[in-house]
Amino acid sequence: MKKALVLFTLVCFGFALNLNAQESEAETQEMGKICFIRSTGFAGSAAAFKTFIDDEFVCKLNNKKYSFHDVKIGKHTCSVQFGGKKSKEKAEKFEVDVKPGVITYVQLVFETGAFVNNVYCEEITENTATNKMQTLEEDLKCL
Repeated sequence: MKKALVLFTLVCFGFALNLNAQESEAETQEMGKICFIRSTGFAGSAAAFKTFIDDEFVCKLNNKKYSFHDVKIGKHTCSVQFGGKKSKEKAEKFEVDVKPGVITYVQLVFETGAFVNNVYCEEITENTATNKMQTLEEDLKCL
């Protein structure tokens, strides 16, 4: 009787582990990634840019860095600004459509003007991103 009880417990435990693994796999398939890339050159390189996804602060990104962020699939708005950890109303919003298991690459662009500097996001292709990222360093802290 004890052997049957132990065997039954092991079978139930194995079934539960398999179910949990299937749930994790399903969750992974419903996720994608957004990668912010910053290589703005000398201009503006002293200050870190604050990046946002859906108006939520995700990373303070310095020059020559990139960062990955897990997000649910679907449409998301990305924005970047010079300061503050709350997304500003005036910050230019950029919409991306994140696909399951796919990385969406977003480049941070810094434009200098005569009176005002501007920073904004633009989506780039995987090929362009991988070429740029060869000379950059991943920011794993992303405070």
